[in-house]
Amino acid sequence: MSRLYVRVFEAFITILSSFLAVNSFFSTSLYRTISESLVGLLGRYSILTTSTQDVTLYAPIMLSTLVFLVVIYDYAVGRPENMIDIYEINLVLITPELLGFSKINWLNLIEQTQIVEPTRGPAYVFFTGITVLFGYVSLLFTARARETYSELEARGVGPRQLNTVFLQQNKASILLALSSATVSCIVFLCLPPLASALTLFTVGVGYGYLIFGAIAVAVISLSVAIYLIEQGDEQRGKRL
Repeated sequence: MSRLYVRVFEAFITILSSFLAVNSFFSTSLYRTISESLVGLLGRYSILTTSTQDVTLYAPIMLSTLVFLVVIYDYAVGRPENMIDIYEINLVLITPELLGFSKINWLNLIEQTQIVEPTRGPAYVFFTGITVLFGYVSLLFTARARETYSELEARGVGPRQLNTVFLQQNKASILLALSSATVSCIVFLCLPPLASALTLFTVGVGYGYLIFGAIAVAVISLSVAIYLIEQGDEQRGKRL
């Protein structure tokens, strides 16, 4: 029964994160630019008919169907690499909207800054991003727990013990993902007043961006080091 509960949870978070990701892409100025350019191209070559005039209506339906077919397939297989595939698809879909809030106007190089610009408030974008990341972390860990279940079952472990271990692993994984999402939400809510305070603190300091950049690099390097250490311990544990 515990496995059924986990699969229901996986189905819910898969559908929710994929729906938000698809909705994010269709809310971007990039999609609007692509659809308008396509209609203009069809009209230029005199192939714009009654059916192609509704490209902005049919394109979302076709793309959404394609995305959900791939996502459903990955969910049905349920391996860690399939869960990563779900995350990668959703990440590609939300990236244009995330870039709309970037301070680096890299599209100035082609003088097309309007291609990627915010169309919704940051709260909507943050909620979409945090849901996609929460789904990725939780789905990846539940998939790995399912693999552990199969390995232990092959070794002859009893069903009751298997269900206990499987349920405990997934509880810990989901709680970890929820904790990470909660911390991210707290940081998001506290960031505006914190940014104002830091601006006042660094207003008289030269090269303030270098200071924050050095701190960011240190934090990222520490995170990567911890990740590599954990992966090494996991590999040694498997060999033992």
